[in-house]
Amino acid sequence: MEDILHILTAGFSLLGGLAFARGFFISKKKALELGVSRWSGSTDEENLKLPAVKDRIEQRKYGVIGAIFMFLAFACQMIEIVWF
Repeated sequence: MEDILHILTAGFSLLGGLAFARGFFISKKKALELGVSRWSGSTDEENLKLPAVKDRIEQRKYGVIGAIFMFLAFACQMIEIVWF
């Protein structure tokens, strides 16, 4: 059981770190698309279609996923400390 917790802890830590780091891996084309100035729309719906806004929303999604995996890794470590 202890070995399974070690594997889960390492796996969750790895997945959480990868999800957090995903925002750092960006192509030159994507960087150019995001960096070009644009006029903003007059409504939130229009602004949600802008590339920079869509990118920030996607980064937020992966940040939440990373936080969940890191929490699971922390929980596994606490279980291991308390029970073993």
